[in-house]
Amino acid sequence: MTRIEAVRRAILLDLSPWQWLAGIALAIALPAALRWLLGPLGSAVPFAPFFPFVLLAAVFMGWRAALAVCIAATVVVEWMFLATSLSLFDPHRLTLALLIVVANLALIAVGDTLRRTVRQLDALAREQDIVAREMYHRVQNALGVVQALIGVSHAGDDPERFRQDLLGRVQALANANRLLDSPPREAGASRARVVVEGRQVADGRMGLDQLIHTAIAPFHKDEAFRIEGPPILLERAPAYHLLLVLHELCTNALKHGALSDPRGSVSICWDADGVLLWHESDGPPVVPPRRRGLGSRMFAVQQHWTLDRDFAPSGLSCRIALRASAPARP
Repeated sequence: MTRIEAVRRAILLDLSPWQWLAGIALAIALPAALRWLLGPLGSAVPFAPFFPFVLLAAVFMGWRAALAVCIAATVVVEWMFLATSLSLFDPHRLTLALLIVVANLALIAVGDTLRRTVRQLDALAREQDIVAREMYHRVQNALGVVQALIGVSHAGDDPERFRQDLLGRVQALANANRLLDSPPREAGASRARVVVEGRQVADGRMGLDQLIHTAIAPFHKDEAFRIEGPPILLERAPAYHLLLVLHELCTNALKHGALSDPRGSVSICWDADGVLLWHESDGPPVVPPRRRGLGSRMFAVQQHWTLDRDFAPSGLSCRIALRASAPARP
């Protein structure tokens, strides 16, 4: 590990209160000991040994710690090294105090700016890494879905019909991905009309049946889906996250589950409280995942929905329940 990497990791540390206090005490004791060792040699610049430690405190602990070090160091210097009969309002003393304050504030500003920059760059790098892994996952899923769509787009010996069928499914997949790439607005933002498969839903809400049909459109084949439930409107944010979940379930079903078998089928039903039941049947035997992939992690961190999956050998079942209050019926 290089010195630059070691410094970066030290800046990124989240210190406990005791570590924070110990760091402040160390930043006061070390320069005080150094000033005492200098003896008369340091009388001309009594505060000089403390300047580097004020800067280090700002870099590694933040401006509050550096300010505490600055104030404590001033008290130590006044008490231990400036025992003088000069009045507090002596011009020479006031000038020296003003210069010390300005120097310390400049050091604190520089150190804290460096600390904030390093921490913001690290947060940006972690966010970019998450985006890159999500993009890789989405690309791999898209390639797998297209490959599976070619396998299910049977059209006899007519190449033109096969082409039209495949293009229609790929276009439906693109429509679903377009919705996935339009994240929900923050609370309080102005609402816009939402277009779902050419139909508009006013007031930024989305019909649950329309959302489900949008999610399954790229995967729909030979009436493989059975859909049933009362009309419900979902707010924009939970609708968006449910679309993510359904898209992931459909992708997995097409690659490994019921939709990978011509005889397989998927049942999706829901009630007025926003509880959805996904059940696969007549597909290959279900094998629980050996590792926790990105899709599983996405299921685990859902803010608007709770998901309970049952990897029964006869077919995957998933219960999806709305965390918030029940959505309103139109």
